[in-house]
Amino acid sequence: MKFPSLPKKWGQRQRPTLGLDIGSHSIKIVELSSNGTSRTIRCIGRALVPPQAIVDGSIKELDKVTEVLKILLGNLRPKVKYAATSIAGYSVIVKKIIVPYQDEGEIERNLIFEAEKYVPFEIEEVYVDFHVLDRKRKESSGTEIFLVAAKREIVDEYAVLIQEVGLSPAVVDVDAFALGNALEGAFGLLTEPIVLVDIGAQKTNVNIILQGASLFARDMAFGGAQLTEAIQEATGLEYLDAERIKIAGSEDMAIMKEVTPVCKELCGVWAEELKKAMDFYKANSSTEGYPTQLYASGGSASLKGLDRLFDDIIGLPVKIFNPLHGFTIDHDIEPEYISSVAPQMAIATGLALRTLTK
Repeated sequence: MKFPSLPKKWGQRQRPTLGLDIGSHSIKIVELSSNGTSRTIRCIGRALVPPQAIVDGSIKELDKVTEVLKILLGNLRPKVKYAATSIAGYSVIVKKIIVPYQDEGEIERNLIFEAEKYVPFEIEEVYVDFHVLDRKRKESSGTEIFLVAAKREIVDEYAVLIQEVGLSPAVVDVDAFALGNALEGAFGLLTEPIVLVDIGAQKTNVNIILQGASLFARDMAFGGAQLTEAIQEATGLEYLDAERIKIAGSEDMAIMKEVTPVCKELCGVWAEELKKAMDFYKANSSTEGYPTQLYASGGSASLKGLDRLFDDIIGLPVKIFNPLHGFTIDHDIEPEYISSVAPQMAIATGLALRTLTK
């Protein structure tokens, strides 16, 4: 199974793909259709994954995850059978490098040799691919690319899951790149760099984008589950009750008195970690400008006060990212539902915009 490179533009699509975001907390699906001038959300939905069924991106309980996905597909009944999914975390390495070749064919022929210099796994254990970062700019010493290497066992687990539910595994992408594709799908090519932060259950993706190109991508080991567990520890509540309070709060002032400082402290730690990543990018970037805006997505992006806290610590204005901005909604889908789940659908939307050549 080939590990594919970065997404191409929607207009180049020859065959649609089903956006399938397989997370440790939930599975999200987005199916889009196009008539050439507008894009329509044909079906969209999510389903919770049993605790510990997916850990650090690895599917530990295939039967349980398969059942969840089958039920979700049965409810949504998508027409598209070619699935695009993505991975992140320890199982994938994304690194910007310069290779001493100008021709893409030559890069591909020598990619394994170049990858061995940077990949911290046995080369036989990974799928490798690349993406040329700037075709117009020629480096005197070669070509600047994103090198991508993914653990075979993780990619193969996802392929097996997709086949088990009757779909065809067409694309395996990287979460951060799918986010960039979603941003371009919603707003086009932005002329100023922005940073996308997708807060998942167990990990957070950071991607700095300028004019459709990823300048910096990193996965960070924190997410919403960490906050739920902190609330649970502080209050003694069951996990699902702690999850509910994290998202919606509580009218019980005694509980909120315990929960609020816990949330503020931990979210402050997240912001500091993000600021360190931004500072690292700034210190190592000589040609591109510093981001002027932060867009947050994911299940925890809409936490009350998170935008202000990130703004105060990171120093960038924060907006909640709606990846479905400007899309037409199928008449069978409630607009209120789209509004409620949109920030969680960024990766799935980016995958649904993926190009698949016939």
